[in-house]
Amino acid sequence: MDEANVILAARRFVRAIEDLTIPIQLDAYVQHLGATLRYADLPSGQSGYSGKIGGKWIIVINSNERLERQRFTVCHEIAHIHLMLPTNHEGQSDSGIYTRRPRNEVFCDLFAAEILLPSDIFKARVDEEALRFSTLDRLAEEFAASLTATGSRFAFLNRAHCAFVLAEGGFVRYASRSSSLRDINAWIPNGYKVPPSSLAAQGKNLSSIQQQVVDPTEWFEDWDRGGTLYEEARYLSRWDQTLSLLWFEEDRFPSGGKSECEHDEDSDPYCSELSGDLPWPK
Repeated sequence: MDEANVILAARRFVRAIEDLTIPIQLDAYVQHLGATLRYADLPSGQSGYSGKIGGKWIIVINSNERLERQRFTVCHEIAHIHLMLPTNHEGQSDSGIYTRRPRNEVFCDLFAAEILLPSDIFKARVDEEALRFSTLDRLAEEFAASLTATGSRFAFLNRAHCAFVLAEGGFVRYASRSSSLRDINAWIPNGYKVPPSSLAAQGKNLSSIQQQVVDPTEWFEDWDRGGTLYEEARYLSRWDQTLSLLWFEEDRFPSGGKSECEHDEDSDPYCSELSGDLPWPK
């Protein structure tokens, strides 16, 4: 199993459910599995777990955690069951793929993001929205998902040349890029030190969401294409993390670099989709 197979499996799982509404009613997913969902007073740091009792799957979620965290954890445990991947909770299910975590947990995070913010529905919203943090706020509330999960999906599914970056302690922990940036290998490595001149470098000194023009060569590794790049950033004091939304001005982005992918989403989930399409603060 690899990431592409996980993403395709998640999309097929979602398409097997009829009459999905926004925000996603997770009971429909749980019932599709033939499982039971319960909430319990679990120890701090334990988001949830799943297991069989009497031959039937039970998903147990920590009732003390915030709603968007609970919802992500439900989807994460659904992934363990559906993909038949053993649990290895060395790390938290909502921390995303920017941390060093067991492979099975990374796969389940990917699956969870796909079914919490389904590509067939979410991409249609992405295509009609402006590249602003206010957009991420609105979509996160609408889909009852964390701002980080929403931002990651927003960049990944976007037609524009954009990226969403989570930084912690002055270093990039995760970067999600649009298909147009992936196609030309515009790369922001994990562990990359955020540019000193960037808004992300200000960290806790960011008093509110701010926006500025930044040098793309400082953000993207080996960048030699020019262009006008904007950065809008927000500091999350609860986790001491900074989120940056980066995007190129469309009429100032150099052309070139065609994708070698076929634009059939079921043949390659990292290419442009036909009908719609990474995590998550700890």
